[in-house]
Amino acid sequence: MADRVLTGSARSLSYAAQLRLSLLGLALPAVVLALLGWLLLTQSQYRVERGRIASDIYTALLVFDLEKSGLRSWSYRSALDRSADPAQRLERLDGMQAQISRIAAKAETAASLDRARGKILEEHAVRLALLAFLDDVVRMLRLETGALLDGGAADPAQIDADFDQLRGVSMAAALQEALSLEAAALHLERERADQSLAAARGLFVTAGSFGLSATLVMALLLARRLRQPLRQLDLGLRAYRAGDFSYRFAPFRDEEFAALGQQLNAMAAEVDLARTKAAQNRAALEQTVAARTAELRRTLDELAASEDARQQLLADIGHELRTPVTVIRGEAQVALRGTDRSTEPYRTALDRIVAVTRQMEHLIGDLLVLVRTPETAPLVVLRDMPLSEAIAPALETARSIAAQRDVTLHRPAQLPDTTVHADPDRLRQIITCLLDNALRYSQSGGTVTLEIDQTDPHQIALQITDTGIGIDTQQVHLVFDRGWRSEAARAHRPDGLGLGLAIAQRLTQAHSGQLEIRSGPEGKGTVAVLRLPVVAAEA
Repeated sequence: MADRVLTGSARSLSYAAQLRLSLLGLALPAVVLALLGWLLLTQSQYRVERGRIASDIYTALLVFDLEKSGLRSWSYRSALDRSADPAQRLERLDGMQAQISRIAAKAETAASLDRARGKILEEHAVRLALLAFLDDVVRMLRLETGALLDGGAADPAQIDADFDQLRGVSMAAALQEALSLEAAALHLERERADQSLAAARGLFVTAGSFGLSATLVMALLLARRLRQPLRQLDLGLRAYRAGDFSYRFAPFRDEEFAALGQQLNAMAAEVDLARTKAAQNRAALEQTVAARTAELRRTLDELAASEDARQQLLADIGHELRTPVTVIRGEAQVALRGTDRSTEPYRTALDRIVAVTRQMEHLIGDLLVLVRTPETAPLVVLRDMPLSEAIAPALETARSIAAQRDVTLHRPAQLPDTTVHADPDRLRQIITCLLDNALRYSQSGGTVTLEIDQTDPHQIALQITDTGIGIDTQQVHLVFDRGWRSEAARAHRPDGLGLGLAIAQRLTQAHSGQLEIRSGPEGKGTVAVLRLPVVAAEA
């Protein structure tokens, strides 16, 4: 399945960078608004403090005027009936002096606030002049009222004059003017404080509205920015959850998600590759299991056939051994029943028994060849020898068999003088076996031909061709199996153990040679080829 990818936008600022910029965009106006708010609050605090000072000075002036009125009443009483308490005079004077001190402290505080803001201290100069005037009033009243204590005559009209004017200035008008100034200052500061508070309220409302709006806009923008990568991730993870690991993420705009997408793509590629390899391994394993199953089935079939062949071989061996044993027993019984005491009948019986035992020895020797292992005595004893030394006796034996079975044996006019490294007896046994098989399975009137090929300088080939019953091409690979004989062979010659070619193959391998059996031309007859390495002339 072809890889599917999501369409992605061009790469831009990372999500984290945009988030930092957004937070910075919120923070800067917030800092500016906070500074403005702090300035407005400071201004409002200044205005409130100035208004409080004006209020306190206004109150102190009222109290000063009340104390002055009380001191006037004391003066009237002292002038008229001398019943006024001197302590009340001091109390009134001290009260007036205390209010002057209070006004002076508040005036200095207001001057400090104005001085800190670089304002012109005109109001402070007016208050200093007022304080000087009030000090003069207290000092004058202290002297005038002190004269009353010394018993000086006092005229109420003079007392009124002393309390109403100071050096031609009306004290009531001066106090009234001072009260009006402080009342005006108090009203002005209250208005300014109200304006500052209103501006602060407006600023904070604006800041709150801006912050809320900016936060909502930023949240919407960031959420919209997040929606696309999250949707891509959701689609990709759904594909992976459904088992489609061919799904690939397109590059994300944000580097944080881009790194995640690359990792997910790498993981999916590894999983896809692993699944492909697993499928290939599974297919290979299935093929291997199928091949091994077929091999096992063939092996079981071969074992079954081998078991049948083994049983047949044992039956044939038993038959082959039972026959000579029966002959031996019969010859012995005949010899024992004879009444003639001459040695000739016994000699004849013993000769027959010896011949039968030689047949048994030959059969047992063939069986020993098949069961011999490398740990036992060597199968062959090799030496350099002329090949003719093994071919000639085999041909002599084959000539007599061919004459008995009416089969024509063709042989080379002259045997080769080639030297081979072989065991003479075992090599003769191989050639005899091949000639005997060719003669055994040829019909009367047939021919067997021995040909020798010396074209290869490294080996010599003996080819034996017959015109006999032949071998099915489908069964040629079975000719070297122990005890195997084709149906045609059993029908042609019921006797035989099917061990000859297996023994010949074993002995040929011991000589480092090769033995080949194949069907003859057009499926008629059989061709046996024995190849042996030759000994170099210089050796």
